[in-house]
Amino acid sequence: MSDHIDALAANVRRLRETHGLSLSQLGERSGIAKATLFKVERGRTNPTLDTLIAIADTFDVTVPDLIAVPARALVDVVRAGEGEDISDDASTGFVLRSQVIGAGTMEIHVQVFQKNKSETSASHGAGAREHVFVKSGTIRVGPVGEEVEISEGDYATYPADRTHRWQAVDADACVWIVHTFPRAAAFNDA
Repeated sequence: MSDHIDALAANVRRLRETHGLSLSQLGERSGIAKATLFKVERGRTNPTLDTLIAIADTFDVTVPDLIAVPARALVDVVRAGEGEDISDDASTGFVLRSQVIGAGTMEIHVQVFQKNKSETSASHGAGAREHVFVKSGTIRVGPVGEEVEISEGDYATYPADRTHRWQAVDADACVWIVHTFPRAAAFNDA
């Protein structure tokens, strides 16, 4: 259902902007309160059928068109700087993809760990693994007490179902991380 709420939010915002309307103007034309429209555009409400019909009628589209999830392109591209920001004091990074695969979940991150700063991550749950490819720099990674040092071009994988640590050595380190989770579970703190 979340996909349809997200699609509704994006579709209403796109239609409103295409028609050059403010939220207030859309509210006046549709008879829907501005506060409700605000929540719809942010995916923070599950609107009634009457609300959906009023919005659809205002834009002369059908309700199914209003909630339609856009078809995925055959080639999916995430551009540099896009994705969910997961930056903190020790690193800057983005979740590039989070996807259910079979009975599990996979997330792809790109992160830059800052020189001589350490980040400790809690367990990501039973059976979780991290697969790390170093794009540039040198970094110490792995379960606490069993960290290894890897450098540009190196790959390492280890169980992420226990506390593990990241620490760039001598300079910032840019890494690609693929997290795998055996069940479709939400990603814990990175």
